[in-house]
Amino acid sequence: MINQRVSRTTNFISWLGSMLLLILFSYLAWRGYRLNPTDDVLQRWVLAFLASELLLLILLSEVKRLIRRLLQEVKQSESLKQQLAAQQTQKYQQALSTLNNIAASFNPDWRKQLRQALQVAADYLQLPIAVLSKIEQQDYQILVHSAPAGLLQDDSHVELGNTYCSLALAEGGIFATNQMSAGPYASHPAFKAFALESYIGSVVQVEGKPFGTVGFSSASSRELAFSQLECEFVSLLARWIGSTIERRRYLDAQIEAAGRLQKIASQLPGMVFQFQLAPDGSSCLPYCSEGIRDIYQLTPEQVRLDASPILSLIHPDDAQLVYDSIIASAQQLSLWKLDYRIQRPDGAVIWVTGSSVPERQADGSVLWYGFISDISERKKIERLKDEFVSTVSHELRTPLTAISGAIGLLHGEVFGPLPQQAAQMTQLAQANVKKLQLLINDLLDMDKLIAGKMLFDIQPQPLLPIIEASLHDNQSYAQQYQVSYQLEATSADMWVNVDNMRLQQVMANLLSNAAKFSPPQAVVNIIVQQQDNNALIRVIDSGCGINEQFKPHIFSKFSQADSSDIKSKGGTGLGLAISKQLMSRMQGDIGFKSEQDKGSEFYLLLPLAKTIELPEVDL
Repeated sequence: MINQRVSRTTNFISWLGSMLLLILFSYLAWRGYRLNPTDDVLQRWVLAFLASELLLLILLSEVKRLIRRLLQEVKQSESLKQQLAAQQTQKYQQALSTLNNIAASFNPDWRKQLRQALQVAADYLQLPIAVLSKIEQQDYQILVHSAPAGLLQDDSHVELGNTYCSLALAEGGIFATNQMSAGPYASHPAFKAFALESYIGSVVQVEGKPFGTVGFSSASSRELAFSQLECEFVSLLARWIGSTIERRRYLDAQIEAAGRLQKIASQLPGMVFQFQLAPDGSSCLPYCSEGIRDIYQLTPEQVRLDASPILSLIHPDDAQLVYDSIIASAQQLSLWKLDYRIQRPDGAVIWVTGSSVPERQADGSVLWYGFISDISERKKIERLKDEFVSTVSHELRTPLTAISGAIGLLHGEVFGPLPQQAAQMTQLAQANVKKLQLLINDLLDMDKLIAGKMLFDIQPQPLLPIIEASLHDNQSYAQQYQVSYQLEATSADMWVNVDNMRLQQVMANLLSNAAKFSPPQAVVNIIVQQQDNNALIRVIDSGCGINEQFKPHIFSKFSQADSSDIKSKGGTGLGLAISKQLMSRMQGDIGFKSEQDKGSEFYLLLPLAKTIELPEVDL
């Protein structure tokens, strides 16, 4: 199309030039003929016109040929540019494809993976020797290599100054040369030692610090210098190698940590677990130690995606208790701790104890971290101990009653007056018999509570008269310690559903403890008040308080603080444990607040009786 335009343009110029020449020479011929009207004049101007026309045509022909030649050269130049651009695009595509193949490759053996990457990159660069090094100070270690057989060896060491990698480190990034002998580094020790003409290498960064280098080389020189694309290729490869080493380190650390955790978990008496509860109610155990085989006779794989196999083994009598405790822990993000039974696939029923800490996840689920252990042997020992204590208590009660009666008769001088020393001995014996009777009664109460055999007569009744009766009955005990009770009732008309005798038993334990641990002349305050829909009874003393180490065990059986001053006060260590059980049976609660050397406050919380539950009173 361009040639056609050039042809039309030259034709137009030729026609226009001919017309102009014709006009010009016609005018000149006319003037010459007027000055000299002969035929020779006209002939000369016609010949001149024809000569000029011929020269014009020759000139235009040369111009046309020159233009066509220039156009052909331009076309060839454009074609060459397109070819170069296509080659460059192909090289970019090849580079990207090579990098993609390298990045997509994976091998559990990190050496094999990096060696494969070096081989692929070396084929792309057409350089036979590829080395990934690790550098520490002046030590150059060949970590992984790809080279002709027998030329290099992994884990061999060389002085850093004798390698081309020292030049890449000095450049701070990438170093490339296509003919070392013709460059400024011809005298470098590395060239003298290895005689490698072509080299391109880049520094490998790991965790933001120089780790080593990746380099490619050949004993032959290259005709062309390394292109910008090839330099970028090697630089990107070095980045990928650095990130791969970082990932490998992270995975190795995780594997090592998992191995340590597995070893530790295998030595624990039970199983370590993660329990996850999703918002939709589904649950699973993402992690579970091998201890699950001993406790539940299941494998970790069976519960990794679904916890139903383990939940289905909970004893039917304990299932609802376990579910409620999990929901409460999830809602309050509080410690989950519970003893319960499971019925294993082989039919055996065992006791287990579990404890775990919940954590809210980003997706709304709750993840617990904890452990479960088999406590069947402990429960068996506790049952045997309780049975033994119960048997001993019952067996001791009858002879102890007889001894108490006999000593009482002697001390009451029923059989005649006793010498002073004998009277003192009988008084001491009678006091110790009463202590033994108190201990036996407490043991029997605890035994009945545990066995569920203690009878309760729970009915709506006014609270204040019960509290006043308790104070009256324990007044003499307080006088022994020179302590007085002071009652303050902010609400006198409160009715509660309780067993009168059992609530007085609880009050007796709190009042006696407050008297024992208060200094002489102290006042124990008893405050009765309403709190929402509950009746609150507070017993406040000004004694020594409770230390932090003993607080978690305050309601445990036979628990007494490890202090000679406290132990000298006496007691069985069962009073608060019994009180805790009694309050639970009456749908109430017991708790305390205390600071060391600042006294203690024990409180009882009882739900108020509803109006429809109150008995009718005749007015």
